[in-house]
Amino acid sequence: MRKWTRLVSLVLFMSGSTAPNSVLAESIEKASQKDIATLLDAATGMNSAYLASLIGETHGRVFIEYVTAVHASSLFSKEQKRVVYWLSRSEITDEQLMRFRNYKDKQEPRK
Repeated sequence: MRKWTRLVSLVLFMSGSTAPNSVLAESIEKASQKDIATLLDAATGMNSAYLASLIGETHGRVFIEYVTAVHASSLFSKEQKRVVYWLSRSEITDEQLMRFRNYKDKQEPRK
């Protein structure tokens, strides 16, 4: 009986320690107006825990990549979490899009 208890305990421990790794899945999400402000803040590059960068525009949509080192499983892994946010071009102002472009230009190394 004791062997089974130990085996079950080991299985539960191993599954509990690997469960956070399943949260690391990359995703794509529709951005809200609140997300735009957060992404603009991240795009400044002022905080090393997160970063946002304009991917580009296509077919009336804007795509922004958000990378963060602080997430649910960051205590167990050094992997960064990446989320691609999209929104309709009509949902972002010209000024906000220009700010994303400017931040992207600053981040890219010159050739």
